[in-house]
Amino acid sequence: MTTTDLIPADEGIPDATDAPAAAAPTTLGTIDSTGDVEHELNEMEASADALRSEGLISNADHEQRKAEVERTRKLFRELQPEQRQAIIRRRRELGMQILDRELAGAAVVSVALKLNHTRLRPLFEQWWPYMNRMSLNLQRFGQNTFTRAELSTLETFLERELSKLEDYVDEQVRVAKAYREQREAEMRAAGEIVFAPTIQRPSLSLEVQAYSRFAVRALQVLIKFDQTMDQFDFMVWNGIRDQSDVNEEVSRFLRKFQPLGLRSYTTHLKLMTTVRGI
Repeated sequence: MTTTDLIPADEGIPDATDAPAAAAPTTLGTIDSTGDVEHELNEMEASADALRSEGLISNADHEQRKAEVERTRKLFRELQPEQRQAIIRRRRELGMQILDRELAGAAVVSVALKLNHTRLRPLFEQWWPYMNRMSLNLQRFGQNTFTRAELSTLETFLERELSKLEDYVDEQVRVAKAYREQREAEMRAAGEIVFAPTIQRPSLSLEVQAYSRFAVRALQVLIKFDQTMDQFDFMVWNGIRDQSDVNEEVSRFLRKFQPLGLRSYTTHLKLMTTVRGI
């Protein structure tokens, strides 16, 4: 790793045209985030309306925010599918570049991360580096970037979404483990052959530096669902569940993670405009 200043120069909005096709990482495991972007824009629009009705922003500021939302909505809707995928690839590339930097003066906790399953790697690369950096900059520059009401709304949203994900993966790994153990015991009692598959080469294995409890909790969500997928592997190998059922379970988790990742990413971009201006 290299130590850099607080403001890396290339942490702006990813440009789809900047990424060389040959070096672009695969988009396996990513999903089209059109619905999540639309949901995010609707929330931004509703937030602007609420702030104006409470007298916290002026009419001019309100109209400016609404216009920005509409411009973003129009731009995203006009993108071709391959352009959206290029943006995702570029975002992943920049995210991994962020991981290769250390911030001077930042207190960190090193976490040994191992994800066995390929479909979780793009999710990590696309969102977690920005979630991690955002969580630090929100503490440092949140009050300089957002109004008090905006900051409260944002922090409430992030905590609520992360807590929902934690509850979801806790239940998933608990239920999957219990069901696997039950069926395995039944198979052994019946004298059936039981396969115990393992993954010899993890999809991702590295040490990351987390800047906050929020970032560590988000990592734990990924790690726990990866453990759930270990149980799914056993079930598929032994004919307990069909692969298509497992694929749907994984896609459901990816969709559940998207809103938190997207809001963290857009918040990161907003905070970086403040950081660069200081």
